[in-house]
Amino acid sequence: MKKWIIGIVVIACLAIGSIYIFIPSVIVVSEVRHIQTFRTAVAKFLTSREKMNACLQTVATKKDSSFTYKGFDFTISKIIFNGNVIGISSGDLNVQSNLIPLERGRDSSSLYWVADIKAGANPFNRIKQYRVAIKLKESMDVLMDAMKNYLEHPSNMYGLEIKEIQLKDSVLISTRTATSTEPGITEIYQQVKKLQDYAAANNATATNSPMLHVQKKDSLHYEFMVGLPVSKRIPETNDIRIKAMPYNGNMLITEIKGGPGNIKNGLRLMDIYREDSKRTSPAIPFELMITNRATEPDTTKWLTRLYYPVM
Repeated sequence: MKKWIIGIVVIACLAIGSIYIFIPSVIVVSEVRHIQTFRTAVAKFLTSREKMNACLQTVATKKDSSFTYKGFDFTISKIIFNGNVIGISSGDLNVQSNLIPLERGRDSSSLYWVADIKAGANPFNRIKQYRVAIKLKESMDVLMDAMKNYLEHPSNMYGLEIKEIQLKDSVLISTRTATSTEPGITEIYQQVKKLQDYAAANNATATNSPMLHVQKKDSLHYEFMVGLPVSKRIPETNDIRIKAMPYNGNMLITEIKGGPGNIKNGLRLMDIYREDSKRTSPAIPFELMITNRATEPDTTKWLTRLYYPVM
């Protein structure tokens, strides 16, 4: 009988000892996601309650200032430099976690989320907190997947579907015109017709829609360039110049539906995207006027493709 008691005591001691060995006094729960987007964009996301709310609501239930998912309440309690602090509560659990971005490369980053759960000295409490930690990790796993998916779609962060392409060989003829006011449709399409007529006179055909770039020099001076992609090189004149788009040059592109306000906003958002990607621009951005604006007075029907050269 005495041996049995000793054996039970030894087994109990080993069991309790293993709890202290395998379950630490502080349980670290962490999740990492590698994301195909820029660290700057991730930091902007984490410091924007509006975007965080939009993302988390795709999987979690909004409850006042918190989000509930599988028994845990998540609250953005504080915005910190490039990240945030998220409070996590469930039953007796009440901890603060950090969600921060890490840089991996020019076009990629990582999202790191970590929470520390104090398990205490009591072995039974350690087991209880360990089970809570497992469930919390499962919840964080789903929320992190939602954030990764949100961040890898540029439209969520910039309001545009922006892609990057490489150009093929292309030649265009162009004109530059100075004006005292922002150029109107009539002025722009006078230059388009001028280029079309000149191309036809030299047995060249247009290979794409006309292109436009408007630059405001100051409050009283504007300059606009109109370009027309053509099938071959033709002679230049004093006011019609030949330009060659760089072979394999990188371009950010997006499509905009709507009038001048939408187009200007699209160019502004593309410039923010370029800055976030830490790219420089070797040339001016331009509009490809897919819709003939001279024959379509309803600006809501205009379709424009924006090109932004980058390197």
